[in-house]
Amino acid sequence: MTWLRAAGALAVAVTLPWVAAAPAHAEQFDHLDPVPVQPSPTCGGTVRGEAMVTPVQIDYQVENGVRVAISYDAGIYDGSCALTETVTWTNLDTGSSGSHDLTAVSTIDGHYGFIGYANTTFVTGPGTVVVTLSSYPDAELRVTT
Repeated sequence: MTWLRAAGALAVAVTLPWVAAAPAHAEQFDHLDPVPVQPSPTCGGTVRGEAMVTPVQIDYQVENGVRVAISYDAGIYDGSCALTETVTWTNLDTGSSGSHDLTAVSTIDGHYGFIGYANTTFVTGPGTVVVTLSSYPDAELRVTT
């Protein structure tokens, strides 16, 4: 029976480093919870932001990219409202960065109220990308391409 215990201990000793050395999981999607916004005196509501890794085709090449989307819920406001977010991104591994204004215009969506949606895609290159939205001054979206 001693040889069986020794074989079991050897099996644990050999497999433990493989289990403990599992690769870190890269986040490919991140989102921010809704926050209140007031884009104009007659419009209000909430905005929600998200970012996800996506391939971007440029000519015959596929590059690493990040798609950023905002969803603007104008609630019960009567009429169309527009919310413009300034989206900035920085690739922490390469140092590349950029920004873009993204405008969501709310339209009537049945019994859900006035909803607006907009998205854009950035060619970021490989690495960890941090995205910020102007309605979220102290928050960031972080994805790894």
